[in-house]
Amino acid sequence: MKNIPILDPKNDNLIQQFGILYSIFTNVGEKEKIHFDLSKTRWLCPIIILPVAAYIAKTNSTFAQSKNETAKAYLNAIRFPKGISSASEFEKYVQETKTYVPISILRRDKGVERENLESMFSGLMYRILGSVSGAQNAVYYPIAELVTNIFEHSKDDVGFIFGQYYPKKEYLDICIADTGRGLAQAYKDETGLELTDGQAIEEVLKGHSTKSQQERGYGIRTSKKVVCEGLDGNFIIASGASALVASQSSEKLVSLPDFYWHGVIVAYRIPKPKGGIDISGFLE
Repeated sequence: MKNIPILDPKNDNLIQQFGILYSIFTNVGEKEKIHFDLSKTRWLCPIIILPVAAYIAKTNSTFAQSKNETAKAYLNAIRFPKGISSASEFEKYVQETKTYVPISILRRDKGVERENLESMFSGLMYRILGSVSGAQNAVYYPIAELVTNIFEHSKDDVGFIFGQYYPKKEYLDICIADTGRGLAQAYKDETGLELTDGQAIEEVLKGHSTKSQQERGYGIRTSKKVVCEGLDGNFIIASGASALVASQSSEKLVSLPDFYWHGVIVAYRIPKPKGGIDISGFLE
């Protein structure tokens, strides 16, 4: 079994953190069992924690706990890697801890229970970020759209979501992931289009649905606009061997050599709003 050490990012830049994720999964085969070595890890972030947890769940991989007491306590507090999969468990957990948000596991077959868990997660993110005018829609919309994308397009039965607010730095990081068929395969299966991973990401961001060439699929595209333009945040989507990195001022599609994520990872960062927010102009 391959042993992969998970190192600390050099800084809190979201792209730097994504670089660590890239290094973790470089040259990893499909469904290959991995031993993730967190023994030297001192701090982690959603864009690293959640995909590793999702991969462990998908492949029954293993991990070594951090030797740093603070990091170890944090991983235990967020229920890494197994997470929480029921609304009642989530509610009890939040009442007891008050400061941490657990990794949440969304299951297709749980229906109303899954929707309740998603709603509770979104509600907690909203309360953490601050109850300014318009913030509720700004927080709820991307989460709802990106989770819907998992169960409509990935063909996977499980989705993963996790968030962390950093009060001193005043921003909220959210990551949503699945280990399904990925965007390029979805287009091929549903529309017959043969696309590279990069082309598939571009099609999604044009609003072209994976379900049909006649349908429109604005969920991911509009979520990116809400995060980057409406909230002055940062947005990353990765599928297969490509990723798009976006902010309000720039957008870049990058290829990821020797890396392949079977599914979709979306990670975004929202700065704490200083005043009212209106995302209506970004909705399609």
